[in-house]
Amino acid sequence: MSTNTGPHTPSELAAGDRRNPEHTTDRTVRVQDADGRLLNPCHPARARELLRQKRAIRVSRHPYTIRLLQAHQAAAMNVLYSEEVSQ
Repeated sequence: MSTNTGPHTPSELAAGDRRNPEHTTDRTVRVQDADGRLLNPCHPARARELLRQKRAIRVSRHPYTIRLLQAHQAAAMNVLYSEEVSQ
């Protein structure tokens, strides 16, 4: 403990604990259609799948946002909402 700065809180003592709590609580990815309108958010794994298949591009990192590509928008929306329909 330094006398100049005072006592440390437990989170300050944890090595590597420099994340912004605002960004760690949200475990969803925002999704935009090809025109930029917001759709329902999706799970990060599903967003990675769309990015890997070149059906979407990353728009923003904080908050993480992807945009569906026009050429693949119908197929990508089927992937996004297939789980909701089957339940």
